[in-house]
Amino acid sequence: MSTMQRVSVITQAGKVVGVYVPPPPPSDPRTPLARVVAGPRQQIHEVQVVVPSVLERSKDIEAFHAVVRKALKKRKRR
Repeated sequence: MSTMQRVSVITQAGKVVGVYVPPPPPSDPRTPLARVVAGPRQQIHEVQVVVPSVLERSKDIEAFHAVVRKALKKRKRR
């Protein structure tokens, strides 16, 4: 099963260097939260994409990265 979700994408010099899919919110409000931070010359973009429930095979990961790149391009054209 796949779900539409907001993900953080880190880019550098126009290339995707990382994708962060946040975990579901914790049930305990005191639970620590994590987030990504861009390094020097990097930018963080938020995009909404369909995130597959399983990314085990390299073919699935490559397809997911293609979806992320496409969402970034659409966002930049606006």
